Amino acid sequence: MAEAGVVALIAVLVAVFDFIPVGEVALGARLALWLAGFLAAWLVYLVLARVGIAVARLLGLADYWGHALAVPFVGLAVAYGVLGLVGGRAAMFGAQFSAVWVQALVVAAGFFALFFVLYARAEHAPKPAPMPEPVDSVARPDPPSPAPPVPGVAASALHQRLEPGFPAILALSAEDHYVRVIAETKSVLVLMPLTEAAALMPEGSGAQVHRSWWVATSAVTGQRRAGRDLHLVLAGGLTAPVSRSRIADLRALGWISP
Repeated sequence: MAEAGVVALIAVLVAVFDFIPVGEVALGARLALWLAGFLAAWLVYLVLARVGIAVARLLGLADYWGHALAVPFVGLAVAYGVLGLVGGRAAMFGAQFSAVWVQALVVAAGFFALFFVLYARAEHAPKPAPMPEPVDSVARPDPPSPAPPVPGVAASALHQRLEPGFPAILALSAEDHYVRVIAETKSVLVLMPLTEAAALMPEGSGAQVHRSWWVATSAVTGQRRAGRDLHLVLAGGLTAPVSRSRIADLRALGWISP
């Protein structure tokens, strides 16, 4: 929703100040044109970005490369859409296409750069310090409560094959001939089958919930249903699919509510 608000705000600025001239068009028509156009392009980008992220993960790249991969294809969709509305099929495949595509690429790349900077600033923004509680001169402070257990498996035979200091493992996910070892703050690909990686985890520390997923018991925080599909919610917001053949076993373990 925040992204949609930023896109709509920029569309209003473009319409009011006529940054992208569209001829003698009234302000109300420009507002409708740019709001609809920018929001439609943003929705197309959301779909293409999911494909780009999947390609980036397949190549072992960070997720933001998937967003970057979507930019030229968003430019294509916008260029075809604009030319189709203005001049029909002849304009879509005419000589104007290259110029319009370049303009659409510039706009799409500008939005990518804007959101990249906004998310980077939000991630590194300092957290406000908690307000100190008033001190009671008579009452004694309660003893500190024990720290909550760290979700995931902090020590395993699989850790010996990872870089020193790798965090507690929340889940293992099969990706072709590799296994993605997932922690709350990072993940890494290891060349081995999922069954071998799961065998290196401590006995009873988790279970295979899907043919391509193993999940640590202490990482499960809830469940989520989408139609007939069931997903486990893990610490940090990650979700793991559950095979229908495993639902009964996981319900017996107490991972899934009736």
